[in-house]
Amino acid sequence: MRRRSFLATIGTGIAGISGCTGLNNTDNSTTTPTRQETEQTPTRTGGSPTPTSTPDTRDQRDPSESPASVIESDTHLFTLALSPTRLHTDDRAEVALWFDRTATTDHPARITGYLENRNDFENTFQVTWIPIVGRTYSRQPRGYGYEASLYAVPTKNNEIAEEVPDVSLTDDDHWVVEETGSWIPDLYRLDPGERVGLEYVLVGHPELEERPTGTYEFRGRDEQIDVTLWETDSPGPGAESRFAGRSVPTIEEESSLQWFHEADETTGAYVEPSTERLELDSLVEFEVVNHTHEVLRCGHWNLHKLVDSAWYHVGPFIHTADCRALLPGGTKSWALRAFNGEPVRCGTSCGNSGFTRGFLGGGVYAVVAGYGHPEENSGSLIELLGEPVEFTVTADAVVEGDDDTVTVTTDRYGDDDHPPDASFALTRVDSADERVIPEQIATGIDRGPTGERGLRNALAVMDSDVDRVIVRADEHVVDRTIEYDEDMKRFELRGQAYQVKRLSDE
Repeated sequence: MRRRSFLATIGTGIAGISGCTGLNNTDNSTTTPTRQETEQTPTRTGGSPTPTSTPDTRDQRDPSESPASVIESDTHLFTLALSPTRLHTDDRAEVALWFDRTATTDHPARITGYLENRNDFENTFQVTWIPIVGRTYSRQPRGYGYEASLYAVPTKNNEIAEEVPDVSLTDDDHWVVEETGSWIPDLYRLDPGERVGLEYVLVGHPELEERPTGTYEFRGRDEQIDVTLWETDSPGPGAESRFAGRSVPTIEEESSLQWFHEADETTGAYVEPSTERLELDSLVEFEVVNHTHEVLRCGHWNLHKLVDSAWYHVGPFIHTADCRALLPGGTKSWALRAFNGEPVRCGTSCGNSGFTRGFLGGGVYAVVAGYGHPEENSGSLIELLGEPVEFTVTADAVVEGDDDTVTVTTDRYGDDDHPPDASFALTRVDSADERVIPEQIATGIDRGPTGERGLRNALAVMDSDVDRVIVRADEHVVDRTIEYDEDMKRFELRGQAYQVKRLSDE
């Protein structure tokens, strides 16, 4: 498997979309201009130029309806993705921007669109703070200097430009602006509902020597537009996987899946871990990358463990109902905070971009993201190093022994709060209906204080001389142990079959 190294992208264009489908097959490729091509290299002028040809921004096939615009450059075999193509400011300016021409040695890549006043009154807009429209320079990818920045340079067809600078082609076939400056006014006034045409060429700094791949951020005050570059012929990961060549069984509930360790330089969508092997207790980060022309969805993450050639889902046990999207050129990060024992809360700084899980034993795990192309999902393997899971009772549990029967009482029992008190009994049996692994029983932080802790408490005191364990808690705990409206279930754990039975009289 052949790979190469290049700068990892850091993207931010993520959108929440309701409804769950596989891939969005919207054509995000270069849009055919709806007017005659104009001069590619404008000359410097003073004042406010009058366009010789105004872009037809009311084309029935409006490219701004797609959330991203993608082109493939002819100069250095780069793919460029611009997202989002539409934004609204707090003062009700609507902006739409998209690529309408790629870069060749005859002309640079071009962005066209419009600025519209969505108010029913005349308004003055601070266009200097609108990304690309007035904030015409980008933040370059991490690790590179200012000379790697991208510039959105207005052309003579830009109705708000005060100046149209010259651009030129270097000996290395890079389009650059000959002199940086302020070409757009700070303020621009529009009548109610008025729309003006915008047009820019996307070029480099005058001192540009190389064009790095990565994400270029055009940052406004509250909005941001990204332009992400990757090598057209080599969109895949640059790192070699330590699991390369390993065959693993299918994860049935994940449908089709692209593994990181099977990806090569031609793979367009993949999940890459910060490390593939680490000691418990630690944190590992995963990044899903979309180097395709498609909008990928749905973006929910899952953790599975491989035991005896079978995958077992470890969490999360609850997902939101929304279908999250990953735009072309975008990336999304997710962190796993993995503990061998009781998990440690990470506070509010963790947000929703990760998963804290306790009582994980050593072994091979899979992290799967619901973004993929052409497969529906992308995933990567990771080996966690640590001791097998040891069950311990929760801090609120009181344990009382009576010959071969042990009773565990939690603070939910007898608290006079809803739901009412409930109990169950755990015993050994000869056969089971299903197999579970320890990591599925000892719940972590993701399910919170109302999570299913009952079975963990029962197994923690089920020693060799104990035949029966009674756990006294409430209906929520018992329902999560046995399943709602069920009275009994049987399972196998570590080679022993058990029965859990709801108790009505204790």
